[in-house]
Amino acid sequence: MPLADFLSKLNILDPRKTKVILEERENSLRLLVDGKLLTGLMPAKPFPITYPNFTIFRDSYGVDVCIVKNCAELDPESKKNLQIILDKAYFIPIISKIIEIETSGDECAWETTTDRGPAKFRTRGRMSVISMGNRIIITDTNDNVYEIEDIDTLDARSKEEFEATL
Repeated sequence: MPLADFLSKLNILDPRKTKVILEERENSLRLLVDGKLLTGLMPAKPFPITYPNFTIFRDSYGVDVCIVKNCAELDPESKKNLQIILDKAYFIPIISKIIEIETSGDECAWETTTDRGPAKFRTRGRMSVISMGNRIIITDTNDNVYEIEDIDTLDARSKEEFEATL
């Protein structure tokens, strides 16, 4: 298949011309694009860590219907509606404070404050902590993911605790 045909089938939408409407009863979304209404869609983030704003919209059968490469460019109401559904599917608490990290052998016990409240979890080794510039992704022993959006925005005590341990 020629590249042009492949790209045309991807149905990449312009986020500035796309309205996302919440269908709360069905826990799904409707998209209004150039006068067309697409209904019963579920968003999926194929790259939630590396490209968090890239979103695929699928129908109730799991078939890809369209793509928005950068959902940050949606209007505020559309972003809010999309986030309501994404929050139900993707649970990634944002760490705002590190109270303590206790190390025992290769395992660390974390006590933190997140945007979802207090969180205590355990990690194994340095492989559980991935730095992406100032952004830190942490995977606990139960495969739950936590994020520090910008290590430089943490208070001095939290940064000291993080740097002393890892």
